[in-house]
Amino acid sequence: AACGSSSSGGGGSSGGSGGGSGTKLYMIPKFTGIPPFTQAAAGARQMATNWGYKLTYGGPTSASATQQVSFINTAVSSGNKGIFLSADDPSAVTPALKRAQQRGVKVVSFDSDTLPAGRSIFVQGANAASIAQTELNMLGSQIGYSGSFAILSAQATDTNQVQWNNVLKQDLKSNPKYKNMHLVTIVNPPDDGTPSAVQYAQSLLKEHPTIKGIIAPTTVAVAAAAQVVKQQGACSKYVVTGLGDPQQMKSYVTSGCVKKFALWSFSKEGQVAMCAMHALQTGSISGKQGEKFTCPKVGSFTVGSNGTVTAGPAVVFSKANLKAFTF
Repeated sequence: AACGSSSSGGGGSSGGSGGGSGTKLYMIPKFTGIPPFTQAAAGARQMATNWGYKLTYGGPTSASATQQVSFINTAVSSGNKGIFLSADDPSAVTPALKRAQQRGVKVVSFDSDTLPAGRSIFVQGANAASIAQTELNMLGSQIGYSGSFAILSAQATDTNQVQWNNVLKQDLKSNPKYKNMHLVTIVNPPDDGTPSAVQYAQSLLKEHPTIKGIIAPTTVAVAAAAQVVKQQGACSKYVVTGLGDPQQMKSYVTSGCVKKFALWSFSKEGQVAMCAMHALQTGSISGKQGEKFTCPKVGSFTVGSNGTVTAGPAVVFSKANLKAFTF
């Protein structure tokens, strides 16, 4: 049974048939307890309340596709008409989502996609091409675009991480700007928890002591890498960058151990996901390329190839602008 969840509802017009009016929706992150997913839920809840939906947020306390499937099944049996999911393992969760869709449940994936058959829309924070280039430029600008580096990623089943890393590898091969930068390894811990990220960061530096930096495309791993480098007194030796949460990274930036990192607004990603869900619930869109929907006070969005919508863009953070952001 689902546990550790929270719900929010509110009055208001649905803006069309099949939406709002107390319609129940369920949002399932990869796991609970970290700021990005909490922020995404807050953004979705804000929009849900405006339209009169009842949104429940809950999921595994640690990354587990098996537990996600249980939450999906519980959400369906509890009468939810829409499910949001950040997939831990696309192949593992998609069959349950297909069964949900056969029962009339609308599915929007966010952050980490399912297989396309498991949802109508995938909302990503920023596109893979911009993420890969942003990461390479943040690192390259600090090492003179020359030298070896490693990627400390998430577990190997996380689709967004795999896609970003693959695009980054292609950029290293095809873009002359990065011709002197050399990726020595991509490390995938067995789970997305902080203890594993810290352990693998320590092992990475022990096995590859001559690298110039670490790119960590996950908020958990970039904070773990910064923690390890700082504890080892090696902030001047290794550059740590990647995708991080401003609040989690604040101490590392103010101390000078991390100069740059990036992220998009997960609150906005949640808002856009909820707007896409509302458009699906009201029949305004079906997930086909070229369809458009509007997100009040956020903007208009167009469905891209494979049902993908981009909420972005990412913001690069440093000492200069960190205080201005609280997401």
